[in-house]
Amino acid sequence: MSMNINTKMMTAYGYGNGYRMGIKNQKLGETKSTEEKRASDNAQKTQSAGVGFVLHISNEQDGEAIGAICGADHSVTVYKPKNFDAENPVYKVKIWDQDGNATERMVDVSKVDPQNSDFIDMFAYTSHLTDSGQCPSAQSSFTMSAHNQHGPEERSYKDLFAQRDWVNQLADAMHTQYEAGNFEGYWNYRPFWDFLTKQG
Repeated sequence: MSMNINTKMMTAYGYGNGYRMGIKNQKLGETKSTEEKRASDNAQKTQSAGVGFVLHISNEQDGEAIGAICGADHSVTVYKPKNFDAENPVYKVKIWDQDGNATERMVDVSKVDPQNSDFIDMFAYTSHLTDSGQCPSAQSSFTMSAHNQHGPEERSYKDLFAQRDWVNQLADAMHTQYEAGNFEGYWNYRPFWDFLTKQG
């Protein structure tokens, strides 16, 4: 028997030396065995600029994926657990290394300090802001500011755990765009900047 399943799939695309993410709704037709179907639901193999990586998406065990991003040697996915409470926003984040080993972390985004956190906590925080509608551009502004200011070397697995001041990084990215005369790029960052500075 064949059935269609609506899933929210996170997709990553190679973008020069960095990465960008997107979300799209896609229907997956089930014509394979249940076991094969489950495996294809859990991860999508993607090729980008000669680099193979696995992008993990929503699954029954972890919940709904609201953010996913890949680098050359890692994959990070933010899940909204089944028992998610909007009043107490705690997300499950899974980080895969280049060998497919997974590390899990529960992130209470109400406790994330944008001026002193690692990439993992900040990615969960900005995914929450985007998914909840509090700041729709937060996730893309965060990931692009990291790429624009520091390049792909900041996307290595070990760099995901380094503490940094992301507000300062965003200010640097905005300044770079402004000085280059890329006012569209500058204004793309501005809503996230306004949100962060009002919170402080």
